[in-house]
Amino acid sequence: MRARTYGQHCAIAKALDVVGERWALLIVRELLDGPRRYTDLLGGLPGVSTDMLATRLRDLENAGLVSRRTLPPPAASKVYELTAEGRELAPAMTELARFGMRLLGAQDPSDAFRVHWLALPLQIRFRADRARGVALTVQFHTDDGALCAVIDDGILVTRPGAVDHPDVVITADAATLAEIARDPATTAEAKTTGRLTVEGDPDKVAHVRRILSLDG
Repeated sequence: MRARTYGQHCAIAKALDVVGERWALLIVRELLDGPRRYTDLLGGLPGVSTDMLATRLRDLENAGLVSRRTLPPPAASKVYELTAEGRELAPAMTELARFGMRLLGAQDPSDAFRVHWLALPLQIRFRADRARGVALTVQFHTDDGALCAVIDDGILVTRPGAVDHPDVVITADAATLAEIARDPATTAEAKTTGRLTVEGDPDKVAHVRRILSLDG
């Protein structure tokens, strides 16, 4: 069966012919931080059916944006990952996240949240020029779990899960973190009301506030 197309000789239309189907870009979001097993993708895409996920992965593979491989022993798991062409979508995903941050209002009770979805907003807030010569580990805790952000001489890398002895620990719910990402000026009020707690050496906390543009 021929894939659906907008039939327009336009760069945006051609891009949407490939990644404009429902769930396609969210699969790309899940793969931006590295390879994922099929079960990892299911867990990171609440609401997607197994049939739909399989179909979209096949579409993205056929388009040359996603590939499959088997990890070496002892893992020996099959994983999906972005190809070099797929990784070229990263800047577009960042700009979509920047636009979408303005649309994040109060979290609806039916809205799912996964802590690793903070990765793109953190990259947007990250000021590499303020992080030169700085090495810090920041742990974010939410009801969903933990996300580790490692700052190393102007580079920010995030990964899910907790680490031992982080320099700064930031704890809040999803709605509060979304509010701060949208408007850093709300940081002080969130701390005052107890919706946000920040633990760590005061100098390191100050560094994190500057590096993540949370000065308000």
